[in-house]
Amino acid sequence: MARPPRTPGRSATLALVLTATTLLPACASLRPEPLPPPPPPPRGEPLPPEPLPPEGDEPGPVRAVQEPIVVAAWAEPRQLGEGGGQAQIIVRVQKKGGARFPGVEVRLRTSAGSLYSGGRVLVTDAQGMTRDRLTTHKSSVVTLNAGGTRYRFQVPVGEAAP
Repeated sequence: MARPPRTPGRSATLALVLTATTLLPACASLRPEPLPPPPPPPRGEPLPPEPLPPEGDEPGPVRAVQEPIVVAAWAEPRQLGEGGGQAQIIVRVQKKGGARFPGVEVRLRTSAGSLYSGGRVLVTDAQGMTRDRLTTHKSSVVTLNAGGTRYRFQVPVGEAAP
């Protein structure tokens, strides 16, 4: 035969009620006091607008690097097909001796077409590299300023066959 489930005795129920009635008034007095409002954020100075690159072939100014650097830049693909298209412009900055140089500011300018960066400052990554995208329909000369060192190369566009 199965036994009926055991129910707590009277003493257990009484202890539970006494404990609850004793703790409830104590908990009610532990209400947190309202916190004062947070202070307003500090007033910051607005950042000056980034200067636009000058007109012409020269890219805009960048923060100069205080040690000798070696700059290499190229387009992938090297030449665009008839009618132009898009090419990745890749820039690599190294210290003398071949160590990669992160944190160098770079600006690019093109004689024809447009750059994804729009001439704004790019910064080399941990591998000393940065990239941009050139979109053009005509052959163009890409000029860059990497840490104060200027570099120039051509991205030719194939011509239509006669």
